[in-house]
Amino acid sequence: MFARHLILIALASALVPAFANPNSASTPAPSGRADFFRAQPSKAGEFRGAWIHSGYGIQGWDWDQTVGALKSNGFNAIFPNLVWAGLAHYPSTILPISPRVEDQGDQIATCLSACRKYGVELHVWKVNYYLLHAPREFVAELRVAGRTQRNTKGEDVNWLCPSHPENVALERDSMLEVARQYDVDGIHFDYLRYPDREACFCTGCRERFEAAANVKLANWPEDVLQGERAEPFAEWRREQITRLVRTVSQEARALKPNLKVSAAVWGGWANARQSIGQDAQAWIDAGYLDFVCPMNYESEDEVFAGWTRKQVDAINRRTPLYIGIGAYKLSGPEQLTRQIQLSRELGGDGFVVFQLNEKLATEFLPLLRLGTTAAPPASKN
Repeated sequence: MFARHLILIALASALVPAFANPNSASTPAPSGRADFFRAQPSKAGEFRGAWIHSGYGIQGWDWDQTVGALKSNGFNAIFPNLVWAGLAHYPSTILPISPRVEDQGDQIATCLSACRKYGVELHVWKVNYYLLHAPREFVAELRVAGRTQRNTKGEDVNWLCPSHPENVALERDSMLEVARQYDVDGIHFDYLRYPDREACFCTGCRERFEAAANVKLANWPEDVLQGERAEPFAEWRREQITRLVRTVSQEARALKPNLKVSAAVWGGWANARQSIGQDAQAWIDAGYLDFVCPMNYESEDEVFAGWTRKQVDAINRRTPLYIGIGAYKLSGPEQLTRQIQLSRELGGDGFVVFQLNEKLATEFLPLLRLGTTAAPPASKN
């Protein structure tokens, strides 16, 4: 089956030239290429979503146009990045508010209105811990208070320290604020991890690990990077991330039982568990997530298929698996079609594309609509 798709795409690419804009009346799709996309099988009742990093819709569009484009091309969910660790695109009482909100209004409310109009699910995407875009004065206050991360060399890292109790409360409360204040379909974790193996090794992490493990370390961080303390520290580090997932999941469901809690996670679960403290398998095993979106952003189809197979086997149908596809890394809509078909054949329950922009909306999605996404997606609950 995998080889069959490779052959079909190769033939399509050889037979017809690329064209500039399949959504433009002045530049119609060459018939051979259109025939290829029309010949693609569709799958009714599946989940089809798109991530969008902009908190204001596709650049130059509004939320009505943005959500409408998804709906008209057979998608049923959108994941807009409306919350960061240090910035909100809505009138938050927890986080600093983007200055654009004063001029352009509450973006969760505006996006939600468009989603309700078109029957598209809204899953509010939060970037956890990472302080990109946060106001400088806010970051400076956090740093003075010892709430930001430090690496093994003692250098500042522009992320919240996950073990600091006030940061746990900030992350929890900002996500629950969205759940409490808006009738959204879900809240979506991202960056639910450490930045890399080199963090966090701040003074607070040392004190909190020593208290939890009932030890006194002579050399920090050397004593937890190797030797008998390395694995206990790695497990403690993972727990700092898992604690947030567990707490938000339990409290959000208590607030709104039908709210879906989900996460974007790295494709290589086993490696991520050790390197960045992201234990996606444990979260699935514990039932903390209503669905999971592994970010299988791979330009090589064989690698993409390999990650997907491992994830399908690991989940074994216990939790819906919506495969993350990195359209920005692919050669064109033919390859996006191929990876969607692979995700279906290998057992994925749906897919989420990264990321929604004008090119994806006008050059890729209309071609998918000819066949791949022609059948109706899952209907909104």
